Amino acid sequence: MQSVYIIPGTTRLRGAKMIIGAAALYLALRLAGLHKLFQNDAEGMGVLVQIIGTLYSVVYAFAIYVIWGQFTSVENQILKESGALKDLLVFSQSLKETAREPMVRSVKIYARGVAETEWKALSAGEDTDKTEKMFVAIISGVTELKPVDDTERALYQRLLDIANQASSHRDERLSLRAKRMPGTLLVFVTLTASMILFLLLFFPFRNVALGMVSIGITTMLLFFAHFVLTDLDNPFEGTWNVSSQAFVELITKYR
Repeated sequence: MQSVYIIPGTTRLRGAKMIIGAAALYLALRLAGLHKLFQNDAEGMGVLVQIIGTLYSVVYAFAIYVIWGQFTSVENQILKESGALKDLLVFSQSLKETAREPMVRSVKIYARGVAETEWKALSAGEDTDKTEKMFVAIISGVTELKPVDDTERALYQRLLDIANQASSHRDERLSLRAKRMPGTLLVFVTLTASMILFLLLFFPFRNVALGMVSIGITTMLLFFAHFVLTDLDNPFEGTWNVSSQAFVELITKYR
């Protein structure tokens, strides 16, 4: 039951209203006698519902595959970016404290900026200029190091490579924020779901109660399937979204 409460209360309430409304609409159409017009075509309507239902399941599975691929890609880039920044802190430990301190400070400032402000900006589709400047400070902290011997030069090159990796992962993460499910795909999924429900409203069930239950269950499944689809479309907001915990750990666990 706990998984049910993950879904926002407003969404559950809207779903309940749609289920009750669909069942009431079916009852009203039934009392109006419209089901009698299709009594001789029950078999044909059943086949049509089955065909559209199969099409819906295939298209929905494809849509979820596309969205989940984008969702996991964002998660992977977050882990790679934060991992590169962690490596920057770890590999820089052999530097002199005076040379290392500005780099450590800039990494923590950036990580805090990402966790506290950038996530909200990404979910709202806003610019990330503020954290971009913070990240540039990290790169500057690395490039401004002055190696004095071969050992430090080798370490400097290693730190520079890690900074470049972090930059690449950040760019990829930000590019993925703009990717959304194609509008035509969402329209097609919604249209096929609506057609299934529309046909069931006129399906000549022999038992009224069975018809109302069938309409209610179908409405519930289609509504929450649509909710999952649209909620996962933006990985930075919604009920299920990517976490900034990896950046929080950079602030609290590493020095």
